[in-house]
Amino acid sequence: MTATPSTPFAFPFPKFDTDAFASFMPNTDSMGTMARGAMEASTASTRASVKGMQEASTSLMAHLKSQMALSVETGKKLSEAGTLSEAMSVQTSFVKSAFENNLKGFGELSEVYAETMREAFAPLAKQAKAAAKST
Repeated sequence: MTATPSTPFAFPFPKFDTDAFASFMPNTDSMGTMARGAMEASTASTRASVKGMQEASTSLMAHLKSQMALSVETGKKLSEAGTLSEAMSVQTSFVKSAFENNLKGFGELSEVYAETMREAFAPLAKQAKAAAKST
């Protein structure tokens, strides 16, 4: 007669070798240390990302503010223009200034994004290197 489990919740894999499994992970402390390091790296990366997004928002708002000021200033100059030639000159100057301002603003914004990416990935890369070294 064969033995039957006394409970319906018996371990479903009777051939599972717990000793082999335990020797597969010989140092559970190092696994915990690695997991803690991964969590800390993830947290540091998230903080850097949030900080970068705040800086990007600040940079973008400053850019929009300067564009708005340029538009208001141009509107005043256009209202004072006496001839079509003066108005065209003011408009041409505005387009040139707005284009240069946009290039400058987007350059600054791209620098903020690049720095944010470097800061956000640095802790993750450091942790990945440490994990690769320990395994």
